[in-house]
Amino acid sequence: MAGRRTFFFEGLGVSEGVAIGPAYVIESDRADSESWEIADSEVEAEIERFEEALRLAKDDVRSLGQQVAERVDRQQAAIFDAHLLMLEDPFIVEATIKRIRNERRNAQSVFWEVVHELGDRMKAIDDQYFSERNHDLYDIARRVIRFLRRLDSPERIEPPRNRAIVVAHNLGPAETAQFSRDHVVGFCMNEGGATGHAAILSKALGIPAVVGLEFITNYVRSGDMLILDGSEGKVVLHPTAEQIRHYEKKKQRLAAYRRSLEEYRTVPAITRDGAGVSVLANIELPEEIASVRANGAEGIGLVRTEFLYLSQPALPSLDQQTAAYRAILTGVEGLPVVIRTLDIGGDKLPAFPLAHKETNPFMGRRAIRLCLDKPEMFRTQLRAMIAAAVGRELSILVPMISGLDEVRQTRAFLSELVAERGAAGQPVPLAVRLGAMVEIPSAALLAPALCREVDFLSIGTNDLVQYTLAVDRTNSDVASLYRESHPAVLHLIHHTVTAGIAAGKPVSVCGEMSSDPRYAILLVGMGVRTLSMAPSAIPVIKRAIRAVTLVEAEELAREVLLQTTPEEVERTLHQRLHRTLEDLKQAPPSPSQPGASPVAAG
Repeated sequence: MAGRRTFFFEGLGVSEGVAIGPAYVIESDRADSESWEIADSEVEAEIERFEEALRLAKDDVRSLGQQVAERVDRQQAAIFDAHLLMLEDPFIVEATIKRIRNERRNAQSVFWEVVHELGDRMKAIDDQYFSERNHDLYDIARRVIRFLRRLDSPERIEPPRNRAIVVAHNLGPAETAQFSRDHVVGFCMNEGGATGHAAILSKALGIPAVVGLEFITNYVRSGDMLILDGSEGKVVLHPTAEQIRHYEKKKQRLAAYRRSLEEYRTVPAITRDGAGVSVLANIELPEEIASVRANGAEGIGLVRTEFLYLSQPALPSLDQQTAAYRAILTGVEGLPVVIRTLDIGGDKLPAFPLAHKETNPFMGRRAIRLCLDKPEMFRTQLRAMIAAAVGRELSILVPMISGLDEVRQTRAFLSELVAERGAAGQPVPLAVRLGAMVEIPSAALLAPALCREVDFLSIGTNDLVQYTLAVDRTNSDVASLYRESHPAVLHLIHHTVTAGIAAGKPVSVCGEMSSDPRYAILLVGMGVRTLSMAPSAIPVIKRAIRAVTLVEAEELAREVLLQTTPEEVERTLHQRLHRTLEDLKQAPPSPSQPGASPVAAG
């Protein structure tokens, strides 16, 4: 480390903890870092793999061109004809094949070198036409490389050989899920927001993460020493020995704090004046069930089913889905489980083409919209859920509901499929409960009407904030505008909860607000009695709830709902809860005598 300049980067901490270790850089749009030798016997197979990737890329480009011709006009689609010509360019294709044979290297690295050399020649020509074609060249190169990777396995990334900090421009949920604590001690990315899917998954995996670092990949190389502080959103490149000692001590303090939470895993979340709150877990992968039980969850409030679609190159079969859902239902041994239907779209895109590319996928054909547009795919998923839940109650949650029609169509599908099994003499669940996610403002405003159509509501605060404030939750450029504390968001939540109470329908909150002690107390004060979160957050939230009275939480909610700006809300939360939350960090109340410290007066 001597003689190397120390660099400091600041981003957004999305998963708490401190990591110290070597960097492992993933350059998702490049292949020069993915170079390896191949044996003589592997050369022809590698060439065939390259040619197959070219074929798949051509099919993809033709499909895009056809969609543009149909949706826009044929003139605009002409650009894809130019892309096809590039994919068939003898210089690119023949040069790549020749180098694979001569140099005995993998197709990704050779192809990227060929493209890069051609791109440098085009860049040297001072002409706008060639400048635009250079952009097209790299676009088709990235397309081919993506297909080369998927031919090995969908978006497969080789894990580091030692416990490292992954550095990337961005990581999708499928890529993030490939890592475990055995390989990775931290994530840092140029892009991303606090509630992006990769951020949620890193928290679920218990791996510290910082996103929104903008250009860290320009500075870091694999093997460089890094310090990552997911609590404060800081990354240090080439740290000094003194800095390493400082953060090692911080790691030890965090470990001691986590140990202080151990006893809260086994106690209920009850306020000091006796109001009970159900604390459930959100999970992404079946492997998280052990963490669900270890952290004292009273059930699973949200099973994200996208893992089945993001982890393989084709639609999962009925048998695959049935087995996965059954494993989760049986793994929690009778605890309640809510399974969400497919929420592909936005920042969760599968390796295989499930829908056409969209300019603004968060506002497009995602979640229930996509499912209703592809009824056979949707029926397969619902059939799997019904089959997996035979002999027990099945609770199904539908994401991105914007109105009543989507609920009614889903219920019609469910009635049809349950009747289908009954007519075939097959067993069915004891009951099927249908819930709607409230994450679009229209759903929140229609909450009283929704309560007449569904059995329960679940508020997804991540998307509710995004859609209410028109802020892309994965875009680090507007991260400062993404505010859970915005009064508009809080009033939509309160309206939804009030509607559920009036109708006698349960309302849970399953977004990231549930895992923040300040907002958890506020939500309880608003009337929420079920919170669902990453398993690792459960002991913290239990302890926070046990530290206050319901009366205090309700007073807090009344005061907050009178505020008119996010700053006023945050100031009120700080003034009212600062002493309580600071006391919890210093001296946690005993589970046998919950809540020794009251909410501080405003």
